[in-house]
Amino acid sequence: MQPLTEARAGEACTIKWMFGNPQVMEMMDHFDIKEGSTIRVLQHGKDSMIIGCEGVRLAIGNEVAERIKV
Repeated sequence: MQPLTEARAGEACTIKWMFGNPQVMEMMDHFDIKEGSTIRVLQHGKDSMIIGCEGVRLAIGNEVAERIKV
């Protein structure tokens, strides 16, 4: 298991577990991104990344991505 920040652009990953700020967790749940979801890393920048899941595209900071284990 590794943090999402170690995934490369174009890679598909399954979320094993995640934790964090309640507002962030609520937002992820709103977009149906939760444990067991398969996400694709679309772009990985210096301090943020763009992920996709079933037609939803989301930009998240690396501090959030560090708390998502794949």
